[in-house]
Amino acid sequence: MSKEVRKAVAYLRTSSKANVGPDKDSDKRQRAAIGAYARAAGYEVVETFYDAAVSGADPVGERPGFAEMLESLLANGARTIIVESPDRFARDLMVQLAGHDMLKAKGVTLVAASAPTHFTEDTPTAILVRQVLGAIAEFEWRPLSPS
Repeated sequence: MSKEVRKAVAYLRTSSKANVGPDKDSDKRQRAAIGAYARAAGYEVVETFYDAAVSGADPVGERPGFAEMLESLLANGARTIIVESPDRFARDLMVQLAGHDMLKAKGVTLVAASAPTHFTEDTPTAILVRQVLGAIAEFEWRPLSPS
């Protein structure tokens, strides 16, 4: 008996213009990680959406590629978004939480290839871990203010 292939879309984001372009590896690295996870988990990636030079602090609804992806999800039958890692989805804790909640309300599953249960488990412990790791990602990303 063969395993049923589920449809998914890939979402990529690169924040810095300096990391965008054919000679850079950000999108290649993200595509490779998403593709490897999708194959191993039984997903077919039917479309890929990319927000190049878009900050991880920008609300997901204000990102052009993300907005296009949401429209497409209604038409292509996919109900899963795969990102390379949680910080590729959002670097700001509040953006991550609000974006994740919005997707759940729409019946869309968000999966991080580097941590597949990060967004899918909803136990109190999983929620706490998601919030703490989101806060750490934001802390690492934000420049420290001079003392």
